[in-house]
Amino acid sequence: MSGMKRVLSARSVAAAGAGFAFATLSIVADVQVADLMPGNTGWIAVLAAALVCIVASACFGELSAMFPTSAGVRVYIQKAFNEKLAVPLSAAYIFTVVAASGAEAYVFGSVFEILIPSGPSLWFYIFLGFIIVGTINYFGIEITSGVQNLLSLTMFLFLVSISLAAIIKFDIRFDNWYNPLGEGSSLEGFIAAIALAIFLFAGFEWVTALSEETREQSVISRGMIGAILILCIVYALLNFALVSAVPKEVLTGKQVWTDGINYGARPHVVFVKVIFGSYEIIGLIGVGLLSFLASMTSFNAGILTTSRFLYAMSRDKTMPRYLSKLHSEYFTPYAAIITLCAVAVTSSVLMGLLGGFDSFTYAVAGSEVMMYFLAALCVIKLRRKAPTLERPYQVPGNPFSTILMVLFFGLLFVMVYATPEKEARLGLAILIAIVLIMIGHTVLIIPRLRSKRKKKSL
Repeated sequence: MSGMKRVLSARSVAAAGAGFAFATLSIVADVQVADLMPGNTGWIAVLAAALVCIVASACFGELSAMFPTSAGVRVYIQKAFNEKLAVPLSAAYIFTVVAASGAEAYVFGSVFEILIPSGPSLWFYIFLGFIIVGTINYFGIEITSGVQNLLSLTMFLFLVSISLAAIIKFDIRFDNWYNPLGEGSSLEGFIAAIALAIFLFAGFEWVTALSEETREQSVISRGMIGAILILCIVYALLNFALVSAVPKEVLTGKQVWTDGINYGARPHVVFVKVIFGSYEIIGLIGVGLLSFLASMTSFNAGILTTSRFLYAMSRDKTMPRYLSKLHSEYFTPYAAIITLCAVAVTSSVLMGLLGGFDSFTYAVAGSEVMMYFLAALCVIKLRRKAPTLERPYQVPGNPFSTILMVLFFGLLFVMVYATPEKEARLGLAILIAIVLIMIGHTVLIIPRLRSKRKKKSL
């Protein structure tokens, strides 16, 4: 992709990798993890999920070093297996995440609708958010990455500071903060919590789509590890702080708070209000700031990475041709950026009509684990299929480590949807529906796209 600029450093890659997970929807997921765990032990599930993601990052590190392309996961699967498997799975993976951005936008808008009851409707805030992010991404990678660095750093400091403040103020709510299998809990429940906690790290591997804009290829591997460590610190602390400050029943929406409001979809709102106590105005400003920063960080990172992937798929003739357009001055895939913003807004509208946005945490967690499973399979397959291919970075302990990864991630995928929660079943239905749509695209649309391009080239 000669038209794009190689300017990204490891810090920028880490900021982009952590960015999507700095979302209000991730705080909802962190609460869901805490609810699955006994006492104050949710942080252990978050730590275990971080270790799982670090192991998975080794697979993505080897594959991205072999194939430094913005098409990322599609190329890995295609090289190891075939295009008919690669296109629907990789495209479904990306569009599941973009749809989750729409769910995040819905939460974002609903928060401001509550904070400013006499103000505009939530749709105003949803459209405004994507207009801001789309504009930032449109005007060049330097501006986009600079904004992402600032947003991610601000979110890290904000969430760590407020979590420590809550822990100092309220101490530990439960006696059990160290035994994840205590109080009648089971190993099955612990594994399910780990599986769901993977949502908190969603997006660290998307940075492989930035491979053609980094100063050097090793930046990708370092950036993934940096993103995972950042998110681990933030969400382990936040998990501990949330349940120390506010009862789990209130955080999950099973009970209303003393003000008569159900905060199940907005646990961070009651969390910040409780911390600031009588300083209500400051608390409301804090809620607004947290919601704005979280959503902007998530939107910016999501559009930054997925637009490159969609651009590359169009370039490789698996998506409509217009998506491969680059801006002549800013060298950005502006058509892909505008399209993804439109898809995310459409997803928000569907959330408003159908509700059930909590299910997207399960849909994204499942798609993430599915991709970890496939990445490990690709490493094994390519070691046999192309043993002489240069590998600047290799997964340690192969083949035993990668075989264990395949088994573990396969089990983890099952555990994501083994929970009796209805949101899990709906999340699986969303993931399956998107995969089926992408299979239809592969079978019916791609041959027509290639036929049209072939005719135009004659």
